[in-house]
Amino acid sequence: MKLTIITGASRGLGAAMAGLLIGPTHHLVCMARSALPDLQRRALAAGCALDARRVDLSDIPAAVRTLEESLSGIDPDVVSEAWLINNAGTVLPVRPADQTQPAEIVAGVAVNLAAPMALTAAFLRLTANWPERCQRKVVNVTSGAAHKPYQGWSVYCATKAALDQFTRCVALEQQDLPRGARIASLAPGLMDTEMQAVIRNLPPGDFKEQPRFLAAKQSGQLVAPEAAARRLIAYIESSDFGMEPVVDLRHH
Repeated sequence: MKLTIITGASRGLGAAMAGLLIGPTHHLVCMARSALPDLQRRALAAGCALDARRVDLSDIPAAVRTLEESLSGIDPDVVSEAWLINNAGTVLPVRPADQTQPAEIVAGVAVNLAAPMALTAAFLRLTANWPERCQRKVVNVTSGAAHKPYQGWSVYCATKAALDQFTRCVALEQQDLPRGARIASLAPGLMDTEMQAVIRNLPPGDFKEQPRFLAAKQSGQLVAPEAAARRLIAYIESSDFGMEPVVDLRHH
């Protein structure tokens, strides 16, 4: 059995990945703020075990408890692969730093950085003694914004850059262990998701780069979430996964 834990599974890339992984040999744990009735129906029809967990990722202790509860019901002896995909994220706040409120900064850091850090730590700890034949993999969904600064997008850029550096550190730690997990930050590229719609609908002046994102939509440069999900899953399944800690999938 393959076990996959996906955060932010209610829409966009997360929902697309969950949909592609539905199958009789999979056990999916899908974490999201909203219910997942469509995924549950599809999983039931396909004979796939799906554990849908409603949780707000900005509540870090609740997110970790959710993961602990989900893993407590898994028999490690039947798991051939265990994946944690930290996909949930928020583009907000999008405005100049001096106009950003403390609560907005805290919320952005919690969802984009603190939650994946805490979930990664818990996943590695809870699966450390699982059978050696079980391949453990951690995926942190990152962005090109981790490397390119944007005016008005300081929280998003900073959290993605920090997530990449966290991934590099954990990769070094795990490579020194006899049964270490593989980990990588993967950037899927521009996708036609609700996040992009949020950017396009921002008040004029909040985000200087907004015209670029409007043009990307109008010219058809945005990739469908399903296509990005297929590419991401294929890379996770490949022998290349974990060879580099930070990977831009547009160049692979």
